[in-house]
Amino acid sequence: MTYRSLAELEDAQDDERRAARMRIEAAEQYIGHYRSRIDQVREAFYRLGAHEGVGDDPGFRQELQRVSDAAGENVAYAGRRIGELEEEYDAMLREHDELRDRFLADRNNTD
Repeated sequence: MTYRSLAELEDAQDDERRAARMRIEAAEQYIGHYRSRIDQVREAFYRLGAHEGVGDDPGFRQELQRVSDAAGENVAYAGRRIGELEEEYDAMLREHDELRDRFLADRNNTD
């Protein structure tokens, strides 16, 4: 895209950075909500199991652990994905700097 001014370029870059940060923050909030909700569900199942007298049953504990492990894997995967988004964000910032530098160089060459 061709920008008519440095301000126009920087405004577009600001919008792009803001949108990317919002995606990252939304993902982080989702993970926090997911983790909190899983903890609530796990605690509720444990209380129910204890109430029903199966809290110490190896099968019950094994299944509860399986669910906990799956949730942990989901959180770890999401954390890795957020890390990738952060890396993409950093690359975008470098690209923005390069584009800004090229814009200024082109502008100085045409003056």
